[in-house]
Amino acid sequence: MFPSTVLAASLLKDPMLLFLAALALLVLFFWYFATDLEVRKRNIGTVLIIGLCGLCTLAIYPPKETLKGGIDLIGGFSYTLQVQPKIDENTGQPIPLTHDDVEQAKAIVEKRLNALGTAEIQIVTQGTDQILIQIPGVAAEDAEGVRDTLEKVAKLELKRVNLDGGQPGGPEGLTLAERIYNRQMNLGTPEQQASRVPGYTAFKEINKGEDGVERTSYVLLSNRSALTGKDVQEAWPNQMAGKINVSITLTSAGEDKMINLTKDMQPGRDRIAVVLDGEVLTSPTVQSVPLGKQFEITGQQNVEEARSLANALKNPLENPLRIIENSEISPTLGATVVKQGMWSGIVGLSITALFVLIYYRTAGLVALFGLAVNGLMVFGGMAMFGFTFSLPGIAGMILTIGMAVDANVLIYERLREEMAAGKSLKVAINTAYEKAFSAIFDSNITSLVTAVILFWMGSGSIKGFAVTLTIGLIASMFSAILVTRVLFRWANDLKLLKKLSFLDLIKETRWDFLSKTKLSYIISGILIAASIGAVAVRGERSLGVDFVGGTLLRYQLDDKHLDPHDVEKSIAQVQTSKLPTVQLEKSITGELLTIRCGEGDAEKISSHLRGAFPVLAEKKTVEGKEVWAVTESVQGVSASLGGDFLKQSLIALVLGLFGILVYITIRFEFSFALGGFVALLHDVVLSAGIVVLLGSELSLIHVGALLTIAGYSVNDTIVIFDRIRESLKTGEGEVRELMNEAINATLSRTILTSLTTIVTVAIIAVFGGAALKDFAVMILIGLVIGTYSSIFIASPVVLWWSERKGGSLRKEVLRTTLAESDIQTSP
Repeated sequence: MFPSTVLAASLLKDPMLLFLAALALLVLFFWYFATDLEVRKRNIGTVLIIGLCGLCTLAIYPPKETLKGGIDLIGGFSYTLQVQPKIDENTGQPIPLTHDDVEQAKAIVEKRLNALGTAEIQIVTQGTDQILIQIPGVAAEDAEGVRDTLEKVAKLELKRVNLDGGQPGGPEGLTLAERIYNRQMNLGTPEQQASRVPGYTAFKEINKGEDGVERTSYVLLSNRSALTGKDVQEAWPNQMAGKINVSITLTSAGEDKMINLTKDMQPGRDRIAVVLDGEVLTSPTVQSVPLGKQFEITGQQNVEEARSLANALKNPLENPLRIIENSEISPTLGATVVKQGMWSGIVGLSITALFVLIYYRTAGLVALFGLAVNGLMVFGGMAMFGFTFSLPGIAGMILTIGMAVDANVLIYERLREEMAAGKSLKVAINTAYEKAFSAIFDSNITSLVTAVILFWMGSGSIKGFAVTLTIGLIASMFSAILVTRVLFRWANDLKLLKKLSFLDLIKETRWDFLSKTKLSYIISGILIAASIGAVAVRGERSLGVDFVGGTLLRYQLDDKHLDPHDVEKSIAQVQTSKLPTVQLEKSITGELLTIRCGEGDAEKISSHLRGAFPVLAEKKTVEGKEVWAVTESVQGVSASLGGDFLKQSLIALVLGLFGILVYITIRFEFSFALGGFVALLHDVVLSAGIVVLLGSELSLIHVGALLTIAGYSVNDTIVIFDRIRESLKTGEGEVRELMNEAINATLSRTILTSLTTIVTVAIIAVFGGAALKDFAVMILIGLVIGTYSSIFIASPVVLWWSERKGGSLRKEVLRTTLAESDIQTSP
């Protein structure tokens, strides 16, 4: 890469420059939609596309550093922490460790390492006092910094300084504080160690002067802490006049304590010491009294150190942590599976691109350019904000690419109708974009509402999916509505485009879909009852180790080696209660093979592996006894997702459904909102239930698949609803007939979009390896169910609800304010 490009990429890392660039692009974006002049729209749009593509390209460079993978894709680093008991301040004895202590430590560590919830960090408890943490993409050179973050207790205390401690006059001219400190540390002569002050403890304080030289002094501090970390409400790094510090905001109770501490102090004389983990950071003189809600901790060497301290102060540990083991870990999916998945995805997307090109010809080229910009924006956005790619995140990408293809199909099918009506090409293009805009806008915004709620309420992989989906949705709308529109404007203005021709494989249909309502209800009812029954009968057997926990089986290989992919294939021959997960870890002592499996499966797996792999079958003699050369250990492990994850995910899903209900009610009518709600619930329940019926167990990999299915379902349903609403506003005839006509009019778009996505996912299912098969199969099931429900469940529910008391859906549409004032902005 040229030096100028390298310089530009480094400048992009500056938050201020990034903010200004984003602000400029945002101004252009609003200017584009505010102007009515076609030429100005074309020129502004061109500058906006070039600027955004340039910004995303620079954000991605260099890809190995900016595009972060999850544990499942690239591996990372593993830390095993042991929670230490608290010490009773009165007796000095350790307080017995409780389950709540371990859970509190686990929660605090997650907040420190993953404040935004987008880093895809996996944290589980094992045994009674240990926490296992797996962090994706941590290089060996960064492992020590993470270690410091994990072990920092961040016990913050504010103490009054005894000014008498700074007075010299004792043996050899030492201050009282230094003499007491020496006594505490058993330093110096007996005379120097003789001094003590009841109720006070001496501390060493090291300060670096403006000349960079460190100076040591000693302070005498009260044993009673006036304020602690529990009194901190907020902490953040701050840089002013070249000095870096941490700004602290106290809680209301903390503010009262600070006022009580300082109200009787003498400004310019009395001092307060800030103590962190037993070390005095600073002991400044109070300049005004009383102090209140805010103060600062000075002396940080750089912004990163200040940020780390601020994060720790916001999340103080009550129990110290000790790292007892750390190692480098392999991807949970395995390098072979990741490679297979990537190639199958590339092949699937290539087939989709080829289909779009053949079916829509010249317009297909425009669509492919828009899809390329869409992909660049997704990768650029993920890199710009440091988000992590994992399998659920990639599920979000598949969904957004599918929605981007769908938007183009929607526009082009509208364009086909307008050209068939005899309109000129330029007028037909303008009309097609105007008519397709509301459907594209509504379907994307509905999914965006869901994504925001999932990010807000979800955790771990749920947030990863929500982040990728949010960026993808924004990119999808931008590329489909603005990028392709600008290209068509240029083609028209330069007279490069005189006519468009499309393939027409799906002819116009006149099927009476609504007459099959009773049959569809019976079919869905039977399938839902069977799904619920299967889950009820199988119970916990329908949930994988990710949800219910299990056993951790570990083999210390040392200098020996086993391919985790081979181990996984071998274990597949064993009849186990849960699907095991295999990982390879590397530490200074050698390799460590870990297998997470169901309770009761460890013995069967161990016996099988000892017989299947000669490395594990070797024995040696120790003190006259024959033992295994490769030792193993078995330990209980908590669910990597756990009850809290299930609870949060369920709440997020319910709120997401409620958000969809509210949005569709505002944009359409309640009848449509209810239809969309029922169809989405139907799709999620059936997709999960059919997977269980087929004998599989639900695990983390299915979470991303279910969210993807929900996104497709909402998108497909909204497109049909938009066409029904349009028909009811402008058409004549019976409501049932108009609804059937609208469903038939969108049928070609539904089939084309579903087929292109099904082809991509089917290739991943066949060639993506065993680990990706479950993921792809569930999405395939969901795509079929989602397409079916949009036609045979959502629309009939709309009609039933509107007519249940003699009402009329057409009247609802016509009297709705939003229906009378649809978005008319021309893209």
